[in-house]
Amino acid sequence: MLVLRLAILIALAFLVALGGAYLATRNRKYLRWAGKTIQLMVLLAVAFGLFYLGERVFRLL
Repeated sequence: MLVLRLAILIALAFLVALGGAYLATRNRKYLRWAGKTIQLMVLLAVAFGLFYLGERVFRLL
C-alpha cells in the first residue's frame, strides 16, 4: 500500500510539472506524456486492486 501511495504522489508531482511545461511552451507533447502517465497509473491501480482481491480470496480458502 505504501508503494502505491508513493507512486501516486510522484505521478501527481510529475503531472503538475507537465502541466506547467505545457502552459509555458504550449507544446502538446507534454499533454501526450501526461495522458500516458495517467494510463500507466490506472494500469498500476488496477493491477494492485487485482492483487489485493486475489490475496483476500486466497485467505478465505
